[in-house]
Amino acid sequence: MPAKKREISLLLEEKKGFPGTIERITEWLINIGRWIIVFTELIVILSFLSRFWLDQRVANLYDQTVQKIAIIEAAADFEKEFRSLNQRLDQTNTLQSQNQDQSEILENIIAILPPEISLKSIKINGDQGGVEFIILSPKESTFITLFQNLILTPLFSEVEIANVSTRTLGLETELSIKAKLALKQK
Repeated sequence: MPAKKREISLLLEEKKGFPGTIERITEWLINIGRWIIVFTELIVILSFLSRFWLDQRVANLYDQTVQKIAIIEAAADFEKEFRSLNQRLDQTNTLQSQNQDQSEILENIIAILPPEISLKSIKINGDQGGVEFIILSPKESTFITLFQNLILTPLFSEVEIANVSTRTLGLETELSIKAKLALKQK
């Protein structure tokens, strides 16, 4: 019988028992460790690469912020001028409404004056709601008509004679009247 040839096997023989188990556990831990190192390196590389992306994004945000600041600063003068014009417009509207009220009061006073009476002066105080006017008339009987008109008009709530005097050698009588405006019903 021919002699058995020895075969050379490059594969390690599995050890059996406790030493084989330790060897398999060690091999398994080494493989797991390798994978952990590979994943850690991958995370580090991704973090490093994402840093460039984040830096670019920060630079873009900074540029946008600078542009927006420039726009706001450029619009600040316009906004200041706009607010100033708006404030002046509000003041003008307020004055115009006051003048319109005074014009209405003046028209109403002229409407109730009899034709023989001439208006010498008038003072309208819209803040306090008062009117003071001085009238001249050659006949005292026209004052009666005037007082009837003043009493009947809803424009005034109170009417008071402030002063009566004779002017121009007794030909005209001057009468100073103070009246309080009635509150408007809105």
